[in-house]
Amino acid sequence: MDAVLNAEIRSETGKGAAHRLRQQGVLPAVLYGESQKHLSLNLRELQKLLSSQGSSQLVTLKVKEGRKKQEFPVLIKEIQYHPVKGHPLHVDLYQVSMEREVVVKIPIVLTGEEERENDGSIIDLQLYEVEVSCLPVNIPAKIDVDISGLTMNNSITLADVTPPSGVEFVTPLSETVVTAHAPRVEEVAEE
Repeated sequence: MDAVLNAEIRSETGKGAAHRLRQQGVLPAVLYGESQKHLSLNLRELQKLLSSQGSSQLVTLKVKEGRKKQEFPVLIKEIQYHPVKGHPLHVDLYQVSMEREVVVKIPIVLTGEEERENDGSIIDLQLYEVEVSCLPVNIPAKIDVDISGLTMNNSITLADVTPPSGVEFVTPLSETVVTAHAPRVEEVAEE
């Protein structure tokens, strides 16, 4: 687990306090789980973590309270974004037990497109992420789906995908992940 997020306990809560924090480049957050804590995070640090790790990976949260420091294994449960500007406004973190399975959404990544025979078909990814159940240490960064053998008018369902070791799919196995279909040709009316 190499994703680390630093936080400080915040005493002020409410809209006014949250607004003042955001003006200073600090993001209000709440830690849920065994103990509930109101936190402040560095906005840049969070954005860097999200761009490199995504939001479904296990994170070590280092909380500073005065001279005392604590570490918690957490998952990012929800991020609230500004409706117009798109930057984060608030983060909900969830403390997890390393002995209990968690359910998280993992992105699907297509592989093997270069080896695919060019049969003129269009590849249509229909499932962008999949829910999995596993221990926090086994959370995969992505689920690879090999499409090198996919031919026109065929599809790959989740039942055709092998999950990583220690990971179980929660999303129904009957869900279609990707299809290869013939291109649609529009008929031009004669003059």
